[in-house]
Amino acid sequence: MSIKATLCIDDAVGERRRALLDPFGRPFRLETERWSERGRPHLDEIWWGRATARTPGAKGWFVDLRLQQDGVIDATKSTAIVEGGLIPVRIKSEASADKGPSLSLADMPASTPRPDRPGLHAPPLADPFRADVEIIATIDGVPARKEIDDAISDAMRREAPIPDGGDLSIERTRALTAIDVDASARERGEGDAFTLDLNLAAADEAARQIGLRGIGGLVVVDFLSMASRKDRTAVTDAFRKALVSWLGRASEVADISTLGLCEASLARRMRSVADALGSVPPAEREGLDVIRALESEGWAARGARLRALVSAPAARWLEADNIGWKAALADRIGGRWAIELDDRAVGHPQIWSVR
Repeated sequence: MSIKATLCIDDAVGERRRALLDPFGRPFRLETERWSERGRPHLDEIWWGRATARTPGAKGWFVDLRLQQDGVIDATKSTAIVEGGLIPVRIKSEASADKGPSLSLADMPASTPRPDRPGLHAPPLADPFRADVEIIATIDGVPARKEIDDAISDAMRREAPIPDGGDLSIERTRALTAIDVDASARERGEGDAFTLDLNLAAADEAARQIGLRGIGGLVVVDFLSMASRKDRTAVTDAFRKALVSWLGRASEVADISTLGLCEASLARRMRSVADALGSVPPAEREGLDVIRALESEGWAARGARLRALVSAPAARWLEADNIGWKAALADRIGGRWAIELDDRAVGHPQIWSVR
């Protein structure tokens, strides 16, 4: 059953962001893409790539897509691939901070014209971001910008509250993501019943946080320990169903151990929020924040002059204008801003309007 959701779109100068909110206004998916990274491979796109070399163990191929990182295809029908050959591939999972995109062979009619170099062939047939979601409303402008700012803040926090009390601690490591369930200030009830109720609520919230943050790979959830096999099974089933609901797909989830540990293997598909934000050079991040703030202030203070104090690295990035932000912003609010260099740390700009 699909989730009814509100789609928030912030099509800002320099960066496009989207978020999905559930019927209670809680974000459960988040996507951000900078103008400077346009052209990167997206989930379910079909590309032409050139097989360049075998992966270690000769189980697959590195595939050149003419991007910064080669894709990797774990081909089960590797006889269809020859070194140097141009092959059609589908993006199975987007590139992360330290890995190129994961690929699969794409079905392509033999009559399809072949290009002479790697590149994008076709976009996805459907938007993966909206998989198994029924959009009941769409918002943009100032309201959407605020919702997305709040969603990003939620996604970057180490802790997340559990409805009716308790919290989750979410730690991402190179090998896995660990989620710890804590009763915290939750009002205590009867022994086993209290533990079961908390774990059931934590299972749903953990799945929502996984969707919001775009977490993939191995996830280990440390629920409160339960002596009852029946209770452990109930929480495992609830976690499986919650992942289907929030992610729009089934995931491999192991039974909870007597110690309360539950392992889940989640397909890496769209890149995580941490990867999307963590890959941005600090000067560009500050520059994008300045551009967005100027646009927002321009909406609020129509006709006023706008000023911004920025760090030296951000000032250089803004002045270079490699993404064409100046013309785009002038089209939206008019060319009524001045950017001034200030002796301040990167990431702490100041923007205001002057009548």
